[in-house]
Amino acid sequence: MSRVVFIGSKHLGLNCLKRIHELAPSSLAGVVTIDDSSDTRTVFDQFQSFGDANAVRVEVAKHRRDSERLICSLEPDICLVVGWYWLITKDTLNKVPRGFLGIHNSLLPKYRGAAPLVWAIINGDSELGFSLFSFADSMDDGPVWGQRTVSLQDDDYIGDVLQRLKDEAMVFLTDIWPSILEGSVVPIPQDQSEATFCSFRTPEDGEIDWKRPAREIYNFIRAQSAPYPGAYTSIDGTTKLTVWRAKPVDLCFYGTPGQVAQLQHNGVYVICGDNRPLLLEEVSIAGDGMAPAQDVLKSLKQRLSPMIR
Repeated sequence: MSRVVFIGSKHLGLNCLKRIHELAPSSLAGVVTIDDSSDTRTVFDQFQSFGDANAVRVEVAKHRRDSERLICSLEPDICLVVGWYWLITKDTLNKVPRGFLGIHNSLLPKYRGAAPLVWAIINGDSELGFSLFSFADSMDDGPVWGQRTVSLQDDDYIGDVLQRLKDEAMVFLTDIWPSILEGSVVPIPQDQSEATFCSFRTPEDGEIDWKRPAREIYNFIRAQSAPYPGAYTSIDGTTKLTVWRAKPVDLCFYGTPGQVAQLQHNGVYVICGDNRPLLLEEVSIAGDGMAPAQDVLKSLKQRLSPMIR
């Protein structure tokens, strides 16, 4: 039986760890994670509890070099990586006989790199998914063991898609992981000519440009909604307003992009660059909790615009 080391964090990582342990408990040689307690998405304590409950060694890496030292100390034959943020060097990759496998939230070779699911929703893709692939010399370019696809519905937000992908990942691992351990499945090389790439995103990249068409802004908002920091704008250039939920409306409004056009009982119409409005439904102001948009935006004189810096 191959010695498996799990490397990762966050909910998806924890769920994948639990599933491969259920499927082959004696193969799990250890876990390497990070203390991400300051992240709102952390499940660090649950990783620790899993190790205690199942007599599995859980190592907490202090930094990238430390993580590689810990990985090598566990003497893995194969590693599964889910929810990891540090580069694993070629030297360490070469020390693990059967390599490092990871889950990437795109249908490789599309959307290699950072925040692939965010970029795919921003771009309006109707088909999303994940790939289980082997790490290679370059970013996300190794052979693919398998993929699963989900459809993006018109009213889906990124949180809905993440949950659907988590559910699919559990079924997928149940189907494929025993075959990988047995060596009875072979990965398929990626078509390098089809590759596309994603740049790293920061919260500041979430600022809404109201001059864009309403559909594009809607995709921009739902791609960055909870559990991510959210797309944002400002009220009259001064007060930050984060938009968590919105809805395209089949109406035509003439006015200035970003202008509050109508106040409704179920939200606020804001004009976009194609003279179509978005109905803002849930927002938050200056870091406060979510609230109905009509409780925050109360005047037709208000304008939503870039932050003045």
